[in-house]
Amino acid sequence: MSLGLPSHLARPANSRALATAARWAGLVCLGAAVVNVGTSSLSNGNVTSWVTLLVLVPMVALLLALSHGRTVGLTMAYLLVGTVCTYFYVVALLTGTPAYHDTNLFVIALPVVAMTLVGGTGTGALVGILWATAGFALAEAAVILGAATTDRVYIPDAISLGAYLLLVGVLAFDGLTRGTRSRAQAALHRAVRDARLVDLRRELVAASTADLHDTVLSELVAVAASEPGQLDERLARRIEADLRGLGTGAHEGAAVESEPAHAEADPWYDSELHRAIEAARDEGLTVDISGDRAPYARLSEDARRALGLAVRQCLVNVVRHSGSPSAEVALSAGGGSVSVMVVDGGSGFPVSAPAADRLGLRQSVGDRIARVGGTVDIYSSADVGTTVIMTVPIAPGAAETWGRAG
Repeated sequence: MSLGLPSHLARPANSRALATAARWAGLVCLGAAVVNVGTSSLSNGNVTSWVTLLVLVPMVALLLALSHGRTVGLTMAYLLVGTVCTYFYVVALLTGTPAYHDTNLFVIALPVVAMTLVGGTGTGALVGILWATAGFALAEAAVILGAATTDRVYIPDAISLGAYLLLVGVLAFDGLTRGTRSRAQAALHRAVRDARLVDLRRELVAASTADLHDTVLSELVAVAASEPGQLDERLARRIEADLRGLGTGAHEGAAVESEPAHAEADPWYDSELHRAIEAARDEGLTVDISGDRAPYARLSEDARRALGLAVRQCLVNVVRHSGSPSAEVALSAGGGSVSVMVVDGGSGFPVSAPAADRLGLRQSVGDRIARVGGTVDIYSSADVGTTVIMTVPIAPGAAETWGRAG
């Protein structure tokens, strides 16, 4: 649903729209006057009618200039020139057409309407009404003076008066209701902002819940699988690093590398995915790695972390639920995306209705991968095991820096 322009932009935008519409309507009135007089000139061959057409040219030129950019100076020039042109237009028209006995004529009302519709140069309703009143008054004064010059009777015409009253009514209504619209619009924008803040809080809570779920569950499984007594030093350091990561939102240096001699040479050993695999191995799971890990380096930092934590949860699920002593992590790339597949040969589960204790598949895997623009496909059956395929788009322009997995 569109909420329209913000309140601080709505007022000048509405004023400009009204002024532009009024000026183009005035241009249509002058065009109608030109067509009317021009048709009469062609049929009668009257020289006075051609003079009447030439008198309207300055008004048309100034109104065209106003339609491309409104200024106070240009508007004042239009009103002054329009007054003079309207006077000579009325004089020429009444002189050249003896059948016209008074000024209550459609053809005379046209330039008066064009003068009236110049209202709205300012950004407020009151200013627009003042300009419209000035234009109408000057045009009517020119008509009265033209009637007196040609000894015709001045009779106010309903067309020009109706146009003036209509424009004043529109401007007055806009001015009176603008405050109400602004308050309502401001309330709508505040509601949208508050809703967006709620969504952001929900996303942060979901991310924090997933991190907490992954870390606590993984470490509890590791502790449960360890020998009674003092914790292994490596496991203790990993738990400490994970607990620090809960406070910072990132697992910087979260794990002790299983192959420290290669850590500086290959950034794979500092990746979240590698730490997830090593954590599963620490818990007694045999994890085989296959495929090309080079495209994994081309993912964004958020995507790499999301994949690593999702794989970690998948491997925790293998330890907790599948009963399988081993699992395979396969990496592949193609079509501008990287896929990581986690496969185990243990006991599967109904994908359409996973057990209540499989919260990790929804939050730690599905929701986490979705937040970085990826997708998750799960295939599971009791006699085959479970396969989870996570696909994440590659960051544009990222360089390949890693070699093949091993």
